[in-house]
Amino acid sequence: AMTAATESALLDLVGKRTATPVHRILGAAAAPRTATARTISLTSPGVAAAQARALSRAGFSVIKIKAGDRDHATDLDRVRAVRAAAPAARLLLDPNGAWSESRARTLLPRFAELGVEAVEQPLAPGDPEALARLAARSPVPVIADEDAVTYEDARRLAGRVHGINVKLAKCGGVHAALRIAALIDGSGTDLMLGCLTASTLGIAPAVHLGDRARWTDLDGHLLLAHDPWTGIGGADGFVAAAERPGLGVHPRSEARIGSAAP
Repeated sequence: AMTAATESALLDLVGKRTATPVHRILGAAAAPRTATARTISLTSPGVAAAQARALSRAGFSVIKIKAGDRDHATDLDRVRAVRAAAPAARLLLDPNGAWSESRARTLLPRFAELGVEAVEQPLAPGDPEALARLAARSPVPVIADEDAVTYEDARRLAGRVHGINVKLAKCGGVHAALRIAALIDGSGTDLMLGCLTASTLGIAPAVHLGDRARWTDLDGHLLLAHDPWTGIGGADGFVAAAERPGLGVHPRSEARIGSAAP
């Protein structure tokens, strides 16, 4: 996380010194604007449906649903309720490593029938071979998360899972993420950009990489009661890099003075 933060500060500095947005430094011609997921937790199907309706009305087209309830029927009911409440949404499922390999084989076809687009880290981390075995036979794309933190982790799973969730704070920053993206490019494994709970400043570097990802889950700043920074949006279902120099973020107090973007 320290390496990622230091690199982020240096990218922001270089961008400001050269009047260049970070995404242009990284080779993107246009500022990425990407639909981001929001997460529904292990709650009742009724509450999940109400949350899904609210997210859909706000503009979110990607909804991530937590799974791993001791009662697997509740997981299915939760997804079924979200699908009914937000029929046009792309659904991602995140069991947080709660399933055994046999349980995952039983459940994944049922989630496929409900239109789940991909599942993150269905198995407990620590056995990437089991995750690869599951992915080879899964009717739902399998994304490695905790099993694919480093470049070497990604190398082991490239072409053997459908996606790798890259979190800049975990992998070491923007250039570490770009190395992983280059490694898996063309392998059949797609990039997902994820995050930890963080301010707009912490999320912004990943937003500048948004055009490289098939799935984007960059909502960590939306989970804060008071985010001191602004500049990447998110409340309408999309995160966007600004055409301003550097990371394009600024203190929220400045937004009140001027007419800066959210």
